[in-house]
Amino acid sequence: MKHKSLTSWFTYAALFAATFLASACSPRCATPETNPGPASLEDLEGKKVAVMAESTSDVLLSDTNNFTGITIVRCSSPSELLTVMEEGGADYGITDTVALMARRHNHKSLQVCFNLPGGFDVAVAFNHKNIELCQEFNDFLVQIKSDGTLDEMFARWCSESLDTVHIPQLPELESLQGHPIEVATLADNEPFSFYRNNRWTGFEVELIMRFSIFAGRPVHFSGYSFSEIIPLLRQGQADMAAANMFITPDRADQVLFSHPYYLCKTCCFTSMRN
Repeated sequence: MKHKSLTSWFTYAALFAATFLASACSPRCATPETNPGPASLEDLEGKKVAVMAESTSDVLLSDTNNFTGITIVRCSSPSELLTVMEEGGADYGITDTVALMARRHNHKSLQVCFNLPGGFDVAVAFNHKNIELCQEFNDFLVQIKSDGTLDEMFARWCSESLDTVHIPQLPELESLQGHPIEVATLADNEPFSFYRNNRWTGFEVELIMRFSIFAGRPVHFSGYSFSEIIPLLRQGQADMAAANMFITPDRADQVLFSHPYYLCKTCCFTSMRN
């Protein structure tokens, strides 16, 4: 399903946001201060804008007739997006606000210009044939929302000091047996999933580790570019994907989504070095 106007895009965003706000999970993260400059997407006409390839930001700018004057710079990973910005390869970038704030300890030149309206539900994605695994994950989400575990996890990971954040000891993981659940994720998407000191860590990594204990099965993580995730699921090469993936109508036609566990706000940002 293609979005042909900015109005229809924001209608979907508002719909997903309203659905999510009715649920019990919401990160306790500070809203970043914005700086003078462009105040809306319309102000980016004539500029180069960096986005993750095949992300909702990419779709928003390329599949509507509203932004024909914007040059899109497509990046394969969050790290590449930030590098492009800091090296002057684009004038502005669009990304997850929480992810940007978590990375600012190493990228202090990056500054928020404005926050985009609405928001998107983030969920784990599955192949359409993995209905039982998706339902089991939904049951797990109900449990960690009700006992406060999800809120506690957000409180730890939504931080600008990721060097001090770690996954708690989960000794139950060592006794799990059976065929591993294959999990596709991103290797450099702080604070959600990243590979550091030869181990996987981050909010979504902890989330899936806790789910593996709930399900009684070990998990195996593999890192991919964002554009590879949905094809891998559709081809059955991964059982589930935890990649900070927004629920959109087009994606919902291709993969099965769990209940949402996070409402993503996006922002436009720039580098003060530009």
